[in-house]
Amino acid sequence: MTEPFPPTDPLDRDIAIRLARDARTSFRQIASEVGVTEGTVRARVKRLQNAGLLRLAPIVDIASGDGDGPAPAHRHMAFITVRCQPGCIDTVRAALLAMPQVEALYDANAARRIVAICLVDSLAEVATVTNAVIAAGGIRDVDSELVLQTIKYDATIGPIATIEDGIYA
Repeated sequence: MTEPFPPTDPLDRDIAIRLARDARTSFRQIASEVGVTEGTVRARVKRLQNAGLLRLAPIVDIASGDGDGPAPAHRHMAFITVRCQPGCIDTVRAALLAMPQVEALYDANAARRIVAICLVDSLAEVATVTNAVIAAGGIRDVDSELVLQTIKYDATIGPIATIEDGIYA
């Protein structure tokens, strides 16, 4: 039987929200902002982590390149949507994961559909990546879309759940 999660309160949620915005925020700063001691923040974070309710992980801001300032002007973002043949999704997923240009990979809501977010140095590289995906085999259809302008992007959204979380099993 799965043990129930410990109860949380508004302070737990406030701390988690501040860490979601920027996980590099010091416990001292959070404590000052929420009106408790640094030790209280540290203990709350540890309790939430131990219960599996909070996980601090780096999130790469794909809209800004490497996260160390604005993206170089020559970088392009592309979305590559792949529709796989029956029984081939694992092979296609592995091929996409092996490509260094793939920064994020998602199983989409449609059956046997994968969406890859790629950062490339040139427009020709989009074609190269798309051709490499097609060559991987097991592909029914591939669409490539180039991002012309980022209107809104928030790196703190991060992944909500992954296969490793056991939700999709």
